[in-house]
Amino acid sequence: MKITFTHGKDWNGSASLGMDIEGGGGFGIGCLSECPEDAMLERDLNFVYDIEKWIEQAYEAGKNGEPLEIVHENEEDEE
Repeated sequence: MKITFTHGKDWNGSASLGMDIEGGGGFGIGCLSECPEDAMLERDLNFVYDIEKWIEQAYEAGKNGEPLEIVHENEEDEE
């Protein structure tokens, strides 16, 4: 299982973070100051409800002997 974290900057220069799980799953999050009403679980933060599924996915991969690879990237390095 490979999980990639991508660190960068969003539209206003604040930190952003993306997480992608090879084979499906992930999220992207940045500053919500322009629309703070979105900073709630029911809206832009609803990816937290998927965390349990990702933990189970990683657990099953480990049980099957699949190695866990965690990669950290910077958006600036990709350009």
